[in-house]
Amino acid sequence: MHARFFTGLALLAPLTGCASPAASAPSHAADVADDASNPIAAEVAHANAQLDRVAAIDDARRTFENTVEALDDVIAEFFTTTRIRSFLANVSTDTDERDRGRAVSAAVGEWFSAFNKRRDLFAALNAVDAMALDLDPEQAKLLETFLRDFRREGMELNDADSARLAALDLELNEIGIEFRKNIADDETTLLVAPDELDGCDPEFLAALPRADELYMIRTTGPNIRHIGTYCTNETTRLKMAAATGLRAGQKNVDVLERLIALRLEKAQLLGYTTTADYETEPRMAKNAETVWEFYAELRPKLRKKAELDFAEFEAAKREHLADPDAQLNAWDVNFYKNWLLREKYAVDSEEVVQYFPIDAVMRGLFDITQHIYGVEYVDVSERARAEGRPMWHEDVRLFEVRDTQADELLGEFYLDLHPRPGKYNHAAQFPLVLRKEWSNGTLDRPLVALVCNFTKPTATKPSLLTHSEVETFFHEFGHCLHSIFTTARFMSLAGTSVARDFVEAPSQMFENWVWNADVLGGFARHYETGAPLPADLIERMIAAKNLGSGLNTEGQVYLGMMDFTYHTQTTPEVDTSAIRRQVYREARLFEPLENSLSQASFGHLVGYQAGYYGYLWSLVYAADMFSRFEADPMDPATGREYRDKVLSRGGTRDELDLVIDFLGREPTPDAFLRELGLSD
Repeated sequence: MHARFFTGLALLAPLTGCASPAASAPSHAADVADDASNPIAAEVAHANAQLDRVAAIDDARRTFENTVEALDDVIAEFFTTTRIRSFLANVSTDTDERDRGRAVSAAVGEWFSAFNKRRDLFAALNAVDAMALDLDPEQAKLLETFLRDFRREGMELNDADSARLAALDLELNEIGIEFRKNIADDETTLLVAPDELDGCDPEFLAALPRADELYMIRTTGPNIRHIGTYCTNETTRLKMAAATGLRAGQKNVDVLERLIALRLEKAQLLGYTTTADYETEPRMAKNAETVWEFYAELRPKLRKKAELDFAEFEAAKREHLADPDAQLNAWDVNFYKNWLLREKYAVDSEEVVQYFPIDAVMRGLFDITQHIYGVEYVDVSERARAEGRPMWHEDVRLFEVRDTQADELLGEFYLDLHPRPGKYNHAAQFPLVLRKEWSNGTLDRPLVALVCNFTKPTATKPSLLTHSEVETFFHEFGHCLHSIFTTARFMSLAGTSVARDFVEAPSQMFENWVWNADVLGGFARHYETGAPLPADLIERMIAAKNLGSGLNTEGQVYLGMMDFTYHTQTTPEVDTSAIRRQVYREARLFEPLENSLSQASFGHLVGYQAGYYGYLWSLVYAADMFSRFEADPMDPATGREYRDKVLSRGGTRDELDLVIDFLGREPTPDAFLRELGLSD
């Protein structure tokens, strides 16, 4: 997952939706400066004063530099001075600091939405657009982006509708933060007797808290994965699946249904039929119909593979239990995938993890990317601590990224890799500073944070990653490099500021390296002996790559279709549980769990609303781009070309043009279908 930036994009709380009541007044600085409840009142007042100066310029004196670029300057300064405080809501160990961070995030969201609702700024941009200036492509893209986003925020509405839109955005931002907070603060815990946990790693069990004789298992990512993969007791797997489906509970279902209704009201106020029509307009898909066509074309092919997977997994369950009538359930899939890996492909997940201690994985990840992209990473953690830079936990490390050919600092990234109470509970990259070239010649270099939740080391073992977690690490690092390699001059177009349904393509593309025998053989080492991952085991892992790919991909289709169905409703009354069950039955081969409220903890429904389809959409492009690397994934010439033609461009060009430029042809889905094991 990736957390994104600015209008039409999202940080962690969405910045697409809040407004100040004074958004179109001639001056805004004094009002917010006097608001003691605003945690960033001074920053807001300063930014608004800068915007007032831009708006006050006489149209006859307007230039690209004093209007369009000046707006990018204000955004860059405001974002950079407030971002770390809002980010700490997701990683701080201090409950109060997390709460303050959420308050900052809300205030930031209000400012960004108010920015796009200032009619004086929209008029200023239109005045520049009417001049027909001779702009370079990046300047033209920035102006076009600003104008588009202002139009999408209701600049052509009457005063009454504008006021309603401002109120909608304010409430959307506040309850979006509430939705995420309810997920982050959830402490749903499963109480399990020792005899119900057969198959689990003794060290995993030893790390769990206990209440008398019962183990207390919180529904965190590592715990869910471990129980689902290793516990031989099907009832326990079912209990964990049921508990997982209750995270954040009915209170978040109520919040979600309010969000969906408000989003629809906003979209229809702006002239769109549905929320999905509004959300897809600035993306590669352009409209909701194209997304439904994407699913309609993909699903029949996936269903053929899913049915084969289902039959294979159900046969495995019957063999394992010696029960010819055993039926496969959704909570069995990870367990029997692991069972088949071990029994059919001789790939024992417990054996595999021994070869992926996190330090070895990190060295491999670093070596690969340093080689193919011509960069060097320098650990500056101790210096950062000595200088008092933000280092919010003892696990956190900070690295510089330097271009080896130019001997130039490109940017920096944090690593925060292990779970802890109150921390963001998935994996994501968060931009903290985006690249910005200032008119005085100074340069802001990118700073990003990779936040993951890999199992912590124990007294006797280092942090050992599953192969899937290795893939996740590479994925998030793909986002990191997309942010850092950017050469965009303007912050609003820098790094991952691309169409939402393309943003995952570079990160998904980088997952392919962990499926290459030579690459794995280069870094995977046994945590005790240092022996390399055996070549025959690598071959079996690669042979098993498509095990369950149809079932897994249908799971992605289910989530995407659920999200899209929520946001293609044309009336505000939405029963999200009924829709979830209906879509689950349509998209999957299993029956949904009764009484589940799993939509309540589906965090992508804030920030990625009507956009989850983009994971599969972008995977088509990711697979096709990787086809350039298939002959030699370690080729630095191809790596440099990819860095220059795709990663460095950010949002400065249309995403399809970037792909065509790199491929030298129109993209096709052929490589994507091959990756899933669908050759016809």
